Amino acid sequence: MARQWKAAVVGTGVVGGWHVGMIPRIPNCSLVAVCDTSPEKAHACLEKNQVTGVPVYEDLAEMLGKADVDVIHLCTPSGAHCDPAVACLEAGKNVICEKPMEIQLDRIDKMVATSKRTGSRLAGIFQNRWSDANRAIKAAADEGRFGKFAWAGCFTPWYRPDKYYEEGGWRGTWKLDGGGAIMNQSVHAIDLLQWIVGPVKSVSAYASSRIHPKIEVEDTASAALEFENGAYGTIMGTTAMFPGMPARIEVGGENGTAVSENGLKFFKFRDERASDAELQERLAQGRTKSAGGAGSADIGMDLHARNIMHILSAWEEGRDAETAGAEARKAVAIILAIYESARKNGAAVRVA
Repeated sequence: MARQWKAAVVGTGVVGGWHVGMIPRIPNCSLVAVCDTSPEKAHACLEKNQVTGVPVYEDLAEMLGKADVDVIHLCTPSGAHCDPAVACLEAGKNVICEKPMEIQLDRIDKMVATSKRTGSRLAGIFQNRWSDANRAIKAAADEGRFGKFAWAGCFTPWYRPDKYYEEGGWRGTWKLDGGGAIMNQSVHAIDLLQWIVGPVKSVSAYASSRIHPKIEVEDTASAALEFENGAYGTIMGTTAMFPGMPARIEVGGENGTAVSENGLKFFKFRDERASDAELQERLAQGRTKSAGGAGSADIGMDLHARNIMHILSAWEEGRDAETAGAEARKAVAIILAIYESARKNGAAVRVA
C-alpha cells in the first residue's frame, strides 16, 4: 500500500481492542482516534495495547467533526452497526465493519445504499477468507476441480461459559447480538461455505439454548441446506460443546473432497496434481490451540491484519473490497433464514 491511512476505532470492547492493537502494526496505517460511550474503557484499551498519544472521544459526531480520519473501524455491538456506519459514510469516511455487517437485512441494505450514494467505501471483516487453507479450497472450487458439488458443510463446535454472556451485557440478546451461536460465532464459517460452494437456496433448521438458560437466543443450532446449484449441506453451530474445538469446513463432489480444520486436513481430487500433497503438508497445521473454540480471545490476529490490508489495497485501486457490503450481507441472509425456519419448527425457508 502506498497511501497513508489514518484510522479510528469506534467501540473498544474485546474486538475493538484487537483493532486498536493491530492498526499501528499494519504498514502505512496509523491510529489517530478512538471513540467509545465509556471513555474510561477506551483509555484502558489504549493502555492495554501500549498505545499513547491517541485522543479519546465519547461522541461519534464530535470525533467525525474534529479528527482527521480516512477509515473507521466499526466495532460496536452487532445490532448497533447501522446508525454509526451511516453517520461515518455520510461524513465522507470509509468504513470497515466487524462481523456481522448488521443483524437485519434492511439495515445492511441501508448501509450499502449510503455507501453507493456518498462514494464512501464499506467493507466487512471475514478474516477466515484469508486462511491459506480456505483460499486453497476456494481456488479449487473456482477451477472446477470438485466437479458437480454433492454436499458441503460447516461446523462450529465451540464453547462459552455463562460468564461470557454475563460480562458482555449485550451478548445473547436479540436486540444487539441478533442471535446466538449462529449469528455471533458461526457467521464466519457460514460465509466461507457460501463463498466456496455458492448461494444457499433454502434451509431447514432447529435451534434452542441447551446449557445457557439465561440467554434469549440459541446456543445450539443445526440446519439442512439446499444450494442453488443443487448440492445439499449442513450448518451446525454451538457454544455448548465443552471444551470447544476448531471450526470445520467440508466440501465434496464428483471429482474431489477437501476439509479445512485449523489447517488443510484433506485435499484429494480425481485430477491429482503433484502440488496437491505438498500443499496439504504445508498447510496441515494452522493456528494453535482451539482457534476460538474455547474462547473469543483464542483467535490469532494475523488473518484480521490480512483482511484489513486487502480491503485498503482494493480501495487504493479504486474498487470495492472482496468483503464489500453486498458480499457481507449473504451470510446474514442465510442466518436469518435459519432463525425463521427454527421458529417454524424446521419448515423449509428460502434465503432472501
